[in-house]
Amino acid sequence: MEQKRVLKEIAMAVGISFLVTVLFLVVLAFLMLKTGIGEGLVSKIMIAGYLIAPAVGGYLLGKKRKVNRFLWGLCVGAVYFIVYAAVAMTAKDATLGNIMWVAIPVCLGGMAGGMLS
Repeated sequence: MEQKRVLKEIAMAVGISFLVTVLFLVVLAFLMLKTGIGEGLVSKIMIAGYLIAPAVGGYLLGKKRKVNRFLWGLCVGAVYFIVYAAVAMTAKDATLGNIMWVAIPVCLGGMAGGMLS
């Protein structure tokens, strides 16, 4: 019974992280439309999004779990990356080697969120 509850909490935290990602992308698209920002700045903003979204999920899960918060945040970041990698590899011709650089900011963001909780 405890395992089901933990899995449900992890799924909820990752789901909220993806909702934050969607909101972040909508705001970024609006900014691109209105300001015409360049590709270099968009890339940096996306990396910030890869840090912020799992940090929100790690923060929420850390608040619920109370112990080993940074590990729970890391767990959120890892699950977020696994889902992200699966979607990226099926949606476009991306290989795991091409998107592996996303793993570090995503896992660090989740860990930071867990530690701040």
